[in-house]
Amino acid sequence: MKISYKREMNHNYMIVECEGDRSGYAEKMMAGNRIEGLLKFRVKLVDNEKFYYYEITSRQPLSRLLSSHSLRTPEISRLILGISQVLEKIDAFLLNEEQILLDPEYIYMDPETDELGLCLIPGYHGDFPSSLTRLLQYLLGKVDHQDKESVVLAYGLFQESQKENYGMKDLLKLLFP
Repeated sequence: MKISYKREMNHNYMIVECEGDRSGYAEKMMAGNRIEGLLKFRVKLVDNEKFYYYEITSRQPLSRLLSSHSLRTPEISRLILGISQVLEKIDAFLLNEEQILLDPEYIYMDPETDELGLCLIPGYHGDFPSSLTRLLQYLLGKVDHQDKESVVLAYGLFQESQKENYGMKDLLKLLFP
């Protein structure tokens, strides 16, 4: 999967080059609907090659945001809750969670509103639970280690994700005991 970035007059895009024919249900759903919590999506054909454009204007990747400050409990909670809400929304559109990229480089946040923007790539087949575990491990390293509550929450979430057959509901129980 090749990912590049492009700036146009008033917009910034993350562009995913399609490999093979990925046209299908997910692509049509993403192009035809605005799904809250997912980055705005459009398909563009250039020289008979298909590209997926994701609108990232005014957003920053999670990795960049966390390079300048440490995570605290409210931010961890908003992120996990946001991911959970996206899963509910995509389920209503019959989209698959395994198509979501959960890498901190591709999770976008609006720094002013803390609005989450996940990247769902039609045709991509990842392992969502494993990706979420890796994300939680990453967050564990970015937590404010001076704040005991934040460390306990981040570690608890990571520990829960290590269990076999864990689910989002298990993680939410730690946020809202």
